[in-house]
Amino acid sequence: MALLAVFGLVATILVSDHYARSRAVLDLGKEAEASSELLASALTRELEKYRLASLVLAQDADAIRILQTQKKQDRDAFNTKLEDLSREMGAAAIYLLNADGTTMAASNWRTPQSFVGQNYRFRPYFRQAVIDGSFEQFALGTVSRRPGLYIARRLQRGGAPLGVIVAKVEFDALEAEWRSAGLSAFATNPDGVILVTSDPSNRFKTIRPLDGAAQAKMLRDLDYGSRPLEMLSLFADQDVSIASDSAASAKSTIEAKRTLQNGWVIHVLKATNPALQPALFASRLTVFVTLMMAAALTALIYYLRWSAAYKAEKALNERQRELSERLVQLNKLAALGQIAAGVGHEINQPLSGISAYAHNALTLLERGDTDAVHENLGLIGKLAARIGAITRELRGFSRKATGSISEVSIAEIIQGALLLLRDRITNANATVIAPKADALVLVEGVRLEQVLVNLIQNALDAQPEGLELELSLTRTETFVELTVSDNGPGLSEVARASLFQPFSTTKREGLGLGLVISRDIMSDFGGELAALAAPKGAAFVLRMKPAL
Repeated sequence: MALLAVFGLVATILVSDHYARSRAVLDLGKEAEASSELLASALTRELEKYRLASLVLAQDADAIRILQTQKKQDRDAFNTKLEDLSREMGAAAIYLLNADGTTMAASNWRTPQSFVGQNYRFRPYFRQAVIDGSFEQFALGTVSRRPGLYIARRLQRGGAPLGVIVAKVEFDALEAEWRSAGLSAFATNPDGVILVTSDPSNRFKTIRPLDGAAQAKMLRDLDYGSRPLEMLSLFADQDVSIASDSAASAKSTIEAKRTLQNGWVIHVLKATNPALQPALFASRLTVFVTLMMAAALTALIYYLRWSAAYKAEKALNERQRELSERLVQLNKLAALGQIAAGVGHEINQPLSGISAYAHNALTLLERGDTDAVHENLGLIGKLAARIGAITRELRGFSRKATGSISEVSIAEIIQGALLLLRDRITNANATVIAPKADALVLVEGVRLEQVLVNLIQNALDAQPEGLELELSLTRTETFVELTVSDNGPGLSEVARASLFQPFSTTKREGLGLGLVISRDIMSDFGGELAALAAPKGAAFVLRMKPAL
């Protein structure tokens, strides 16, 4: 027995450790995913800014005039324009090349490193932009030796290329932001070469092997320097995994990736060990505490099992009852929100009549026509009684349930529900057929009316115009049945299967609780709410115990 207990303890610890590792890695992966999404969004916005600028400059009349006339005064003014634009955007450089690749104007024209007069015909970004219209190349600067992205766009007139506008983007500020945020992140090109990184020592390393042809091309173009590119050690050692990998917890690092439109990929790395150690400690502490609590609880239950179980069950039932009542009341208040506008309209009409009859009565009184005054006052009394009936029904509907069951007339419940919804029924041009018969049932009137209002409102929501609603009353050996059927779109098999499941709804703004609450209310009465298979529209039956 003792050996079995030890085996169970070891198995529990192993299972708990496995779950803790998996949970910690998944949580860490979620953090990495969120970070990668934010970084990708920020980098995309940064690049789009420069792409838009190059697009605008490719259509700039001053740039085209310089390439066509090559006048010095035009170039000086355009140099100043590029200088101001580069400073405002934070670009490393913006420069204009003619059709031969010679720089005609540049934002750095005043500096010793000015590009003006330099020829960049050898650069792939120039050659490809002339051919394709635009091209982007990440490379080291030939003068500054600083890495950056060259965004090039062709200028042309009449289908003939005039030159190329180039904006160089350096990412020092962006990389500094990544470092200050404590992120281990980098961006790779489609070949897996690290271009932008929070750790400068990783720049121009790769995350996968490059074949000889790719290495030779990069060395020939001098994109990343004159030395062959090495793999980043984490990836060379295959010590990186995505969080969802079953072996992720055994790796030192997990990563999240986001691919940008230009083929770049944002990588965010997270070290697993700092997250795993606290998770394992918490897991084992939880197992220990759980075992101690289980032992203490077993002893307590053994000592007070009958009384404790009774008290716990009683408290749980009371809590469930309170929550159920609160949910019912909230559902009722939600229905009142929809009813309120219609009730206001119902009250406003008799109020207008009362005002008119009162004014007429004063006029008739001045004329001495007492018979007409009496007639007006009688009409005022009838209108006031109508308002009283509406407000009494509204107060009754909003009243909190008492929980007491008594004999209730179904006809009165139907009359009250239709009174509350009369304005909405009228506006929807709906036809309602109420049963001529009546029956006394054992229910709580306020809550039964809530169920009926909910069913009628559902029908109005499903068929907002031209609804035909029929309420029919039948008697079986054990129940009085009130059937509510309509000519609406009806219920699909899928909808009917999940009809009484919480939070299952076809309404755009519904919570899927109305029918669940209604069914529970009917169950409290010892009755039932069920959906019927109807040849057309939807049909529900309310089964209630008859009053003997």
